[in-house]
Amino acid sequence: MIERGAPYILAGAIVLYVAVILTVSVWQLHALRFGFDPVIYEQPLWNTLHGHIMEQSGFAYTKSELGHDLILFHFIWLPFYAIRPAMTTLLLLQTLAAAAGAIPIYLIGRDLLKGHRLPALLFALLYLSYVPLQNVNLYEISPRLFATTFLLFAYWCMTRNYTILFWVMLVLAITNRNDTALVIAALGLHGVLTHRRWVYSWLPIIFGLGYWVLAIFIIVPAIAGGTQYGYLQNYDWLGGNALEIARTMVTHPWFVFHNLLTPDRGRYLVSLLYPLAFLPLLQPRALVIAAPTILLNLLSGPDYAYQRDIYHQYSSLAVPGLFIATILAVTSITNGTHPFARMLPRVRALPMDRLLGVVPSALIGILLLLSTIQQATINPNHIGQAIHNRHNARIANRVAALNAAITLIPNDAPLSVTNLASARVPMRRYIYLFPGDRYYDPALINRAEYVLGDRAQSHGTEAALLDRLAANGQWEVLGRPGDFEVLHRIAAAP
Repeated sequence: MIERGAPYILAGAIVLYVAVILTVSVWQLHALRFGFDPVIYEQPLWNTLHGHIMEQSGFAYTKSELGHDLILFHFIWLPFYAIRPAMTTLLLLQTLAAAAGAIPIYLIGRDLLKGHRLPALLFALLYLSYVPLQNVNLYEISPRLFATTFLLFAYWCMTRNYTILFWVMLVLAITNRNDTALVIAALGLHGVLTHRRWVYSWLPIIFGLGYWVLAIFIIVPAIAGGTQYGYLQNYDWLGGNALEIARTMVTHPWFVFHNLLTPDRGRYLVSLLYPLAFLPLLQPRALVIAAPTILLNLLSGPDYAYQRDIYHQYSSLAVPGLFIATILAVTSITNGTHPFARMLPRVRALPMDRLLGVVPSALIGILLLLSTIQQATINPNHIGQAIHNRHNARIANRVAALNAAITLIPNDAPLSVTNLASARVPMRRYIYLFPGDRYYDPALINRAEYVLGDRAQSHGTEAALLDRLAANGQWEVLGRPGDFEVLHRIAAAP
């Protein structure tokens, strides 16, 4: 019964995932839980619709989003965004994209387990319940989620010899973020290691590495007026530019290795692997697909430790390799082709048809239990916070105060806005982060006509900065609704 109904159960699980994750995402947006990063993804879309193609204002070194990262996928988002130009449209699209990844997971599992639908269904449910994936989906906006699903479909197409569709998936994937190109190269390396045809092995390696080199070292810097690729600063402990980083890694390998042996990096690896019972380690040829993403995250510097946790977007491109390796590990244990299966002689004595149905289902059941434990013990738990705080009076009062502050600002005025309010203000051509940080230049406030600050942010430092601005003769205070304060420029910046 379950075998026959597996596709319908999967469809129901996908609908449930979308309903829960989208509801929590929208709540986070309206409860001021989003920062400034989503603006960087939405503003180029809004500006393109208003005749300023791919223009953004958040970075001082470039006016184009393509000078920040070569995210050509914006042009695929655009017609959907045009229907309803709002942040919630992007949240819906990325949640649908993430949930759709369960489909290739199901197809890969079904094919490897000779048509057995129950374990394939359980693999898909495991994917939907995987906490690192959910956290990426719940962390603001992440184009990498689209690439995650495209890469999973690409792998399935490779196993089916669907060459054209395989390359369509790779092209769609690579248009999301530049680091996707390295995962595509790793997928090609997997093809080499598993003796796939050149179109699935050497060609993806050339395509991925070639695209990455062109994007990182030629196209993006050219659009940014010669500024080097911004995310290289995440590895500044290795060097100030790509050449210095490479030199350090080649000439001082022990120094690099020693600095990777830190507790937070160990916890990161465990948090990725323990919901999968560390089974991906049994399939190193498949795990190589996840290697570029995991290595990039492990190498990020001490000021960018958030890159190596499961609460931000950076691990999403590791998910395809981890799940492909898990499916292959369970399959090889089940059919006796993995050396580990020798430890299970009684299991191997069962008829193959029973093996392919019962054993993987039992193993995946254990993984689902581990994933449930992780969901119950993580902190912060986005879903739990949304349930607990859905009627929180403090949040409601802050939202009401923000709405009052927004009414004091013209919708088209250049605005410097505090982090947690940035995703809630009406989109406009010029919007800057107040007061700025290492990514978003604080000097951009000189281009703003209005400032929307939050006196409750940053332990009082933002309030002190607002007071200094109000006293310097360039700004006047228009209002202080609740925690928020609106300033209007009355004199030009020096």
